[in-house]
Amino acid sequence: MTDFSLPANAEVLDTDLLTVFCWVAQMRNFSRAADRLNTSQPVITRKVSRLEEQLGVRLFLRSNRGCELTQAGEILASKAPGVLLQLAQLREEIAHSAQVISGTISIGVTHLAGLVMVPHLLPVVASRWPKLHVNMVDADSRVLCARLLTRELSLAVCYDPDPDSELVCTPLFMEKLYLVGVPNEQLRSLKSATLSDLANLPLVLPSGQQSIRVLLEDAFAEIGLSLRPVYEATTVNLLRAMALQGTGYTVLSLGSVVDDVAAGRLMAVPLAEKGMSLGLSLVSTREQLRLRNVQLMHDFVYAEIMSVVQRGLWPGRSATVAG
Repeated sequence: MTDFSLPANAEVLDTDLLTVFCWVAQMRNFSRAADRLNTSQPVITRKVSRLEEQLGVRLFLRSNRGCELTQAGEILASKAPGVLLQLAQLREEIAHSAQVISGTISIGVTHLAGLVMVPHLLPVVASRWPKLHVNMVDADSRVLCARLLTRELSLAVCYDPDPDSELVCTPLFMEKLYLVGVPNEQLRSLKSATLSDLANLPLVLPSGQQSIRVLLEDAFAEIGLSLRPVYEATTVNLLRAMALQGTGYTVLSLGSVVDDVAAGRLMAVPLAEKGMSLGLSLVSTREQLRLRNVQLMHDFVYAEIMSVVQRGLWPGRSATVAG
């Protein structure tokens, strides 16, 4: 049972009287305080007098030019605004706790984010907000950002979103990239894989403008090499499947293949060059974040992801965690 430690005969101050006192203390004038509170000066005078009676002290010294705080008034003026603010915040918190969170919210995730997030996130959502339906959408980062801008999604967890004035991005952490393939002597001989190593291997890579493909294209161009994969695929599952078949080597985050690596079906060698990482962010739009349900889920998803990261349950992340 909670111990309130409140004496039975405690006399609690009237918050209405405290509010009036704060306005008079701020304005240093009874008439101006009355104007701000849309009432008359006699009403303000009576309420200040009642507060002085309750406290047994004078709070103001009045003059023709207005009023000044007494020593007791100065003490009360230093404490009362904080007390009133805490009470207002408490009222808002209680009111929000009574509101029923309902409806549907669509959240986009990359493949790995979905694998790691969903087992942790959805059971908590079902427990806290049973009337809220969450629709999870798995797609690559560029598709997720496009769907945010068309309002098909409210939130998305994606890699390196392109700058856009409508998007609000909250950085999460950096995720390393790995050369992935079936176990063999060539991979076992590598402590880390350079771009030159990749250039001499049959590569199976993400197609189009996917984040990993763009990063590799830029890195190869910087050293004057052409990136020519033997096969391309649009999803992590297809890339993983082709790597398992021995069709070629791919480049993915460790989390995308962590079970296969643990089981010995695949090997993952970190890329050697600096900058061979992707930044994961929680993204929404300015318009969507004005909605209470979206802001609530934004804060919740952020907290859940950071909790997973800090417990070491997100494989392959870099040591530096944002936020």
